[in-house]
Amino acid sequence: MTAYERTQRGWTAPTGLPGALGLSPRFEAVVAGLQKALDTAGAVPSPGPVWYPPVVPQELLERAEYAESFPHLLGTVHALAEGSDRAEGPSSSGVALAPAACYSVYPSFADRELTEAEHRDVAGYCYRHEATTEPGRFRSFRMREFVRVGDAGTTVDWRDEWIARGEALFSRLGVKVSVQSATDPFFGPGGRFMRASQLEQSLKYEFVAKVADDDEGTAIASANYHKDHLGARFGITYAGQGTAHSACTAFGLERVVLALVHAHGDDRANWPSLTQETI
Repeated sequence: MTAYERTQRGWTAPTGLPGALGLSPRFEAVVAGLQKALDTAGAVPSPGPVWYPPVVPQELLERAEYAESFPHLLGTVHALAEGSDRAEGPSSSGVALAPAACYSVYPSFADRELTEAEHRDVAGYCYRHEATTEPGRFRSFRMREFVRVGDAGTTVDWRDEWIARGEALFSRLGVKVSVQSATDPFFGPGGRFMRASQLEQSLKYEFVAKVADDDEGTAIASANYHKDHLGARFGITYAGQGTAHSACTAFGLERVVLALVHAHGDDRANWPSLTQETI
């Protein structure tokens, strides 16, 4: 199903901005069901995510070194100061659009020692300044993320467990995915030049599926191990063992829904019964 067909059949609506879509009640009904499925996808059932706003302090992303690796994806908020002359134009407000939901979590851990591993279930509206109009390549989108901060060994084990859980979830939902090693967006200066090293270390895995007829494959979720990068950047230590390590598993809600529609068609009555019980 093409993007035009999804609009014609009542899933999405154009907005005039590439990468930003209006989402219909039927689309949002699937998102709501997907969220419930994710509540029970982890080892311990979740009551639901903490929702974060679509903006973060710009200094937060600077501390995480996101802008150094992906300046072309970063969106910032500019505004006129109260009483200023419009001719002067807007200036930076010190606020950036959140590129991922999990960044908002790290200030709660910053500059302290954790005595036990911490877990967070979070969601948020995100923005990345994508220049492409590929199907599923959103500028504005929502992410559901599960985050762990702790020691190196059990944190990477947790990431690996989520790879298996993700495969099981998508199998149950009837979405064919391939798990592919990829590069991780959580590294700062020089990150673009670390691709081979990141692949060798198996830091990031993506769940790749088709989201449209002409799609060669889109990452609809990922499982990421950051090593101690964010722990070091945010001054987080763990139980006398030095710098804490972190990992996250992220689901792109809109992309997963598009993958479901592509897999099963736009008539919900034709979706597999297991999917209908969950979604």
